[in-house]
Amino acid sequence: MVKKMEIEFAEITSNKKGKIIIGISPWRSSYMLPIILPAFKEKYPFIEIVTKEGIENELCELVDNNQVDFSIKCFSHPNPMYNCETIMKERILLAINRNNPIIKKLGLKEEFCKNNIHHINILDVKDENFILPNQYQELYSVIQKMLKKHKINIEGFETANVGTALNLVRQNYGLTFVPESIIIHSKSIRDIVFFTVDSPTLYWYLTIIYKKNSHLSKISRLFVNELKNTFKSQFVE
Repeated sequence: MVKKMEIEFAEITSNKKGKIIIGISPWRSSYMLPIILPAFKEKYPFIEIVTKEGIENELCELVDNNQVDFSIKCFSHPNPMYNCETIMKERILLAINRNNPIIKKLGLKEEFCKNNIHHINILDVKDENFILPNQYQELYSVIQKMLKKHKINIEGFETANVGTALNLVRQNYGLTFVPESIIIHSKSIRDIVFFTVDSPTLYWYLTIIYKKNSHLSKISRLFVNELKNTFKSQFVE
């Protein structure tokens, strides 16, 4: 008991004790937190992590209303209304079931290595069945901007949940677009091959946002640094 109190006192005096409140989308939370929280808790046992889940503009509103210390949010370009720090430049990847006939038809490699992702011409798959994000999502806007550039009109089943979209790809229901960070530490994604698309490569910014003219607390900075170290892209613009 005495030893525990000594450790806790040391954590307090070194600013390693307290609470961090983070805004995050449900699907980001589902794969990012299981990766980062156990290691962070082991390093900083006296820092409590609390999340508030939201989607798209709700994550900005959480910051605006001082309900979180920061939100984890994606933008096609950093938003000047907030302090934005880039976690990673995150490629948007095309996910295809390795048994989809289009793989053999185009002579694509069925083997997938996340450190060496192959490229595909989006025009070659424009007639395939797609699973798309919902129209209010930033991911939808990024994808549609790319498709518009190539004069492609794609319609398909819509879902706000990237996990649902990937599960449909596993069932060979269609193709979908997913952010790169979802596969960086994954050991369970089988039967799916991922490709980069567009030239220059399609990507967006995975960021943390907090209020202008403010700064992160020392314990928030510890968590943000852990995020940046954990989610690193192989992508060089």
